[in-house]
Amino acid sequence: MKRLPSTLIKKPLLLGLIAFALNILVSFLPVLIMHEKHIEHYTTLFTPSEFSNHKWMIEQNELISQALLFSLILSFIIACFITLLAYLLKKSYVEVENFSHFDGLTGLYNRLMFMTIFEKEIQKVARNHSHLFLVILDIDDFKPINDTYGHLVGDEAIKLTARTIQSLLRSSDTIGRFGGDEFILGIVDQNGEAASYIVNRILEEFNHKSIPVSKNNDAHDLQINLSIGYTAYKPNDDFKTMLQRADQGLYISKEAGKNTATFLA
Repeated sequence: MKRLPSTLIKKPLLLGLIAFALNILVSFLPVLIMHEKHIEHYTTLFTPSEFSNHKWMIEQNELISQALLFSLILSFIIACFITLLAYLLKKSYVEVENFSHFDGLTGLYNRLMFMTIFEKEIQKVARNHSHLFLVILDIDDFKPINDTYGHLVGDEAIKLTARTIQSLLRSSDTIGRFGGDEFILGIVDQNGEAASYIVNRILEEFNHKSIPVSKNNDAHDLQINLSIGYTAYKPNDDFKTMLQRADQGLYISKEAGKNTATFLA
């Protein structure tokens, strides 16, 4: 999708004002030019006093006033229409952009957007030699949650997980929903210790995270746990190679009994 002009997207009111001014200029300027030419012609035929009081001059002034008023009204209507159109286009563009960049359920970056951002982080890290970590998190036993309590409860588990993880991250960290019940993090760090600290905080937080559920009139709290796999950037890594290592770490965590984290260098 091509980008619309930034003025149209971000400043519809400014666009309306510009349209108003241009329409005034286009519609009224020819009238003024013709008026000036007529004045030049008639000044050669009358003295200044005769000219100013001449019936033609009085009629011309009235016509000019009417033309100006009509031009102002028409320009205002056109400017309002253009402003409204620009606002609707802006709203539509933002909605399309949000749909293409963000996950509809959690509001986090979607898979494609996260990958785009993380690839840029890889390029930065390769230049400044800081540490970059890729973290994959998966809700334990999510399929049984859906099968037992329904997809609405599953959605609530996903949203709770997203909110909780996001609350534990720094502003410099990146989070996305990778698909289904999987989440993915990008963590940039100068000393290489932040990733393990954040991962441990997440595991600790989910030791007492639950959602209320009900089955056969039995209401209780359902514990939500995560398994995590993560890895660090190495020279010549790209997103795919880091993802493979982190995914392998996640598999090891699942095999080890879940509710744990595994780091693979």
